[in-house]
Amino acid sequence: MTNQAPASQSNDEDRTTPTGLARYAYEYIQAARLVDKELGKHHLHDFSSPIPAYFLALHGVELTLKAYLRHHGFTLNELSSKKYGHNIHKCYQKAIDLGLLSLFKENEKDLSAIELLMRINQNMGLRYIQTGYKTYPAWAIVEPLAVRLHQAIAPHVGYKSFDTHFDEY
Repeated sequence: MTNQAPASQSNDEDRTTPTGLARYAYEYIQAARLVDKELGKHHLHDFSSPIPAYFLALHGVELTLKAYLRHHGFTLNELSSKKYGHNIHKCYQKAIDLGLLSLFKENEKDLSAIELLMRINQNMGLRYIQTGYKTYPAWAIVEPLAVRLHQAIAPHVGYKSFDTHFDEY
């Protein structure tokens, strides 16, 4: 008897590439931008973006970071472990440890966006309604984080990225 992974798990390992993760990240971030643009026109969103835009952007950031980690040899089991899973803090820190900051020029707004996104998504707060007061980050820091992070990582792993530029960054 050998210690080989089941065929489906092995195929998933082969099929889940950094490029594929970057593609999915691109689509989630693009969808977030479209949701913000369309639904954000309504007066209810004068100070914050629609909840789905935050969720899509957060997932896009997560997939972007996982594309980078996958490019650096992480397995699917590692990426889905309790240590990394949906924890973009841990994924981001590990990416930094692996040299991310040579590609991505981080600033304080990026760190604030990550912190606020993680806080509002505690206990899946961006998927399911949770009563009580919440502080949502300004879309003006979330969108640049997601897009700029993708712009830094996607070409590194073999995928296209956005042609958007944010003057203040």
